[in-house]
Amino acid sequence: MRTEEKIQEDVKPFSQSERTPKTPFIFPRKAVLWFFLLLLGIGLGIYAIFPEPKNQEDQLIALITRIENGEELPSGEMRDYCHLLYVLRDSISPQCVCVLDGINWDNPPKSPEKLPEVWEFFEREKNMGNRKFFRHKRYPKIVIGIDIKDSNGNEKPHWHRENPNSISHKDEYLDKNCNPVKRSSPPSHIYVRTKK
Repeated sequence: MRTEEKIQEDVKPFSQSERTPKTPFIFPRKAVLWFFLLLLGIGLGIYAIFPEPKNQEDQLIALITRIENGEELPSGEMRDYCHLLYVLRDSISPQCVCVLDGINWDNPPKSPEKLPEVWEFFEREKNMGNRKFFRHKRYPKIVIGIDIKDSNGNEKPHWHRENPNSISHKDEYLDKNCNPVKRSSPPSHIYVRTKK
């Protein structure tokens, strides 16, 4: 009989068999504290290694100082300088027009349709083949115009680049090298290349 009882005990379902009592889960406070301190140390280390980001005005002042000291800025920093100068001081120098307009004036677009997407048409400017475009809402002071006829009335498509700092008709336009030139002067006409 005893052997039959032992066999029946061995065959008992798992739910009825004796279980070992579980120990209650204790939250490891020290481990959490050490993990928090480790994260805090990493954060302070990163803060100490990397300099505090400059605000835009400080960046502009630093770039102006470098330019005044005769340093030639790389193209990326020159673009930053021109952008910050426009955003913070509402000013665009002729050199900045060249940096920000994004057009190769040695080989200008053959038509307004060939302009990059950032150029928008001045709706009010539409007379006798002369059309003006501005450099998007971001730089509305950068303006170019295409004219079908030259100053002698010959049909020669050409571009004009307006000087945003113009004081009179003597410096109304920029030539292809960003130098201020007077209205109707030959350098103020940037002709479209035609295939021969």
